[in-house]
Amino acid sequence: MDSTATSQAFVLTAEAISRLRVEALGSIVGVKHRVVWRTDRSMAGVMTVEGGHRLGTHRHRANQHHMWVLHGHARILGVEVGPGSYAYVPSGADHDIDASETEGCTVLYLYLSPDEETATPEEAAGDAAHA
Repeated sequence: MDSTATSQAFVLTAEAISRLRVEALGSIVGVKHRVVWRTDRSMAGVMTVEGGHRLGTHRHRANQHHMWVLHGHARILGVEVGPGSYAYVPSGADHDIDASETEGCTVLYLYLSPDEETATPEEAAGDAAHA
């Protein structure tokens, strides 16, 4: 199933994700990702920044990021993060995933258009309580 081109509900097992194409992120050395879902303006994927490397400080004009650290360690927004950590980066904010002094880091990321609805942590907690 091509998860990047569907509006149907789907599940990708760990095995299915491991078979997705690994893509370099532009010409950035030591950074790769697998896209698990994509629309024309948003995407979700699994990104790895290898130890001794960094994504590089940048900002997005319109889109925002949500990142959950799956394994490894890095600095995001100047904070040391590890497995289970979460980072939110609004549009226009400088950010990086810096694993230059760690063993590397893998994150699940959402890169969302401002058209996508985003709840604050308080709203999300309220929604979870009513799920």
